[in-house]
Amino acid sequence: MDDKQAFLELSTILTGLTDPGFHSGTEERLFNDQTLTEYARRLRGTFPDKFQALLDAYKTHGDVQPKPLLNDALLDSLRATQVFKDNEIVAKQIVNIWYFSEYSDEAGAASGALIDGGFYERGAVWTVVKAHPIGFSTLLHGYWQREPAR
Repeated sequence: MDDKQAFLELSTILTGLTDPGFHSGTEERLFNDQTLTEYARRLRGTFPDKFQALLDAYKTHGDVQPKPLLNDALLDSLRATQVFKDNEIVAKQIVNIWYFSEYSDEAGAASGALIDGGFYERGAVWTVVKAHPIGFSTLLHGYWQREPAR
């Protein structure tokens, strides 16, 4: 299993976003290639050793035959390891970046300072709460002045 697949599967079990609607290579899906690659790049840059250690720990649990289901049992197995405990801050930031497109470095985790993940409008929180991203629109300025088409 390569790091990209490990990050996708680890993200899936950590966030609980197992609905196939979240998974696709197409741009409109949350777990699309562009977002996956960018989030991995940002987290690897912020936590170079811890990010890789967490991915490697996941691979030892998730890259076995028969392939385990991406569910709470797999997550519980991973969470019981010392490697997970030592790198739990990264796991928390993986959840944050997928839901809110924000995350913290180690200093920020203590102070509450956040780093922009770059894809605010794609945060899973919007789908989960069935709302549009506040303050974000792909429409032209002033669209709110016109009645919607019937």
